[in-house]
Amino acid sequence: MASQDNVTKGFSVVEKGLEKYWDMWLLALGSFSWSQEQLESAVQKYLSQRKVERDEALKVTEDLLQQAKKNQLHFQNLVKEAVTSAVENANIPNFNYINDLTKKVDELSKKVEND
Repeated sequence: MASQDNVTKGFSVVEKGLEKYWDMWLLALGSFSWSQEQLESAVQKYLSQRKVERDEALKVTEDLLQQAKKNQLHFQNLVKEAVTSAVENANIPNFNYINDLTKKVDELSKKVEND
C-alpha cells in the first residue's frame, strides 16, 4: 500500500503542479490581454487628440486665409484710392484735350495755307 500511496501522492503533486501551470498561463494571458487593451486605449486617445489638433490647425489656417483675403482687399482699395487721387490731381492731358488740340492745329494749318 505504501507504493500505491506514493503513486497517489505523486499524481496529486503532478495534478496540483498542472493546475498551478494553467493558473500561471491564465494569469499571463490575462496580463497580456490587459496590456493590449491599455495599448489600444492609449492609441485611441492619441488618435483622438491628433484629430482635435488637426481640426484646430485647419480652423486656424482658414481664419488666417480669411484675414489675408480681407487684408488684400483693403490694400487693393487703398492702392485704388491712391492712384485715383494721384490721377485726379495730376495735369495729364485727356483725350478731349488732345482732340481739341488737334482741331486747333488743323484750323491753324488751313489758315496758313489760305494766306
